[in-house]
Amino acid sequence: MPGANNINKRIVLLANLNCDHVLQLEAPLTGGGRLHYRDGGRRLGGGGANTGTGLCWAGHRVMLASRLGRDDTGDWLLQQAAALGLDLEYVERTDAPAGELLVLVDSRGERTILRQPRDTALPARLPQGPFDCLYVNTDGAEVATYMEAMNGHSLVISQYPRGGRWTRPCRVMIASAADMGEVADPWRHAQRLAGERLEWLVLTHGERGAEAISADERICVPAPAVEVVDATGAGDAFAGGLIHALVSGRSMADALDEAGRWAACTLSSSSSVPSGRLREHLAGKLVSDDVKGDGVA
Repeated sequence: MPGANNINKRIVLLANLNCDHVLQLEAPLTGGGRLHYRDGGRRLGGGGANTGTGLCWAGHRVMLASRLGRDDTGDWLLQQAAALGLDLEYVERTDAPAGELLVLVDSRGERTILRQPRDTALPARLPQGPFDCLYVNTDGAEVATYMEAMNGHSLVISQYPRGGRWTRPCRVMIASAADMGEVADPWRHAQRLAGERLEWLVLTHGERGAEAISADERICVPAPAVEVVDATGAGDAFAGGLIHALVSGRSMADALDEAGRWAACTLSSSSSVPSGRLREHLAGKLVSDDVKGDGVA
């Protein structure tokens, strides 16, 4: 891994910036029901912000590669992302409006996301390595060529492609067990998508924790106890913690534990990006294994 002995790493995120418009529901969402809601307003979200924020706080240089509408919402998203420390040199502005995502958060903290179809085209300019890590969290088949080229000199980590529809040449693949579905052999399934370079499949199981599977090893780590306020962004924060630990040279077992703590800091806050609790964790100020409360970023 490039720069393994350095503290701060160069990380590229191929992911989106979103404007999340949050509606707080009074009860769980059910078909045919009628619910009251409280308008929580808009907030910065998307994998680029939700994963990148914690990595910036951990001291890494984080370059975001994405496409973003050239409108007032897009301008606002760029301002918010820049304030968090993300390097936006590779964000390409487009004529399509940035728009909003509707995020429905129920009384248990579970969320349902409504969004318009998104153009999966890549930015015309992409960062060229070597980098310590490329993290891919985007749809479409086009990105596979870029990932394959980056594999020669960078640690490539990818989210499981939606529906398992596209190849993702990488060394580490992250998937929620729910998204992967009823797959008889998750490791072989992931290897078909990632290729022979795949070293680990990381499966998240919500409140039951996470596991990492390789060709000959399986590591399971429980999730920290947490009072769930809002689950939005928790999976992205988990990815950030995993990336941080791996580029810092830590073992996969330690990386799973760190990723779970980053996710817990997001679950316990009413925000999409990680809350100030993650800053406290990174500074060594969270002394309890439990992450509780309603802190916001």
